[in-house]
Amino acid sequence: MNQRLMCFINLNSFTKYVNKEFWAKIIASNRNKCEKILSVSKEIRYAGVFNEYGRTISGKIRPGVKPIFSPKSVREEFFAIASVMRLREKSANALGEVEFILIKHEKINILLFYKNGITYYVTISSKIIPPLILTNKIKKIIIQE
Repeated sequence: MNQRLMCFINLNSFTKYVNKEFWAKIIASNRNKCEKILSVSKEIRYAGVFNEYGRTISGKIRPGVKPIFSPKSVREEFFAIASVMRLREKSANALGEVEFILIKHEKINILLFYKNGITYYVTISSKIIPPLILTNKIKKIIIQE
């Protein structure tokens, strides 16, 4: 086999391995953050993380909690929120960084945090409006590296 071709094949395999390892670390790190976010309060139903296109990186629903969304609805929700977050990012120069966004629904409250192209999506029981203390605790978990 041609030495150049062999080198390319080996490099290509190595790149796939490195990318796989890289993403495994990213997923594990974010899964850990989701678990920490859930531990902040029993009122937190779900903590998830998705990229700038709405693709789920990691997510954790509190055991015993019935999901509100179907898998298709989740994909659509995350895509819509990701689009909004990208638009907000464009306004950051004029307005400053977004600290968080609260969306209050009849059934749940949604807290959104954005960092480096990643959106943290946290759902909370509608019985409470997330106090600033809860929001700050979640934010502290997210900014940890």
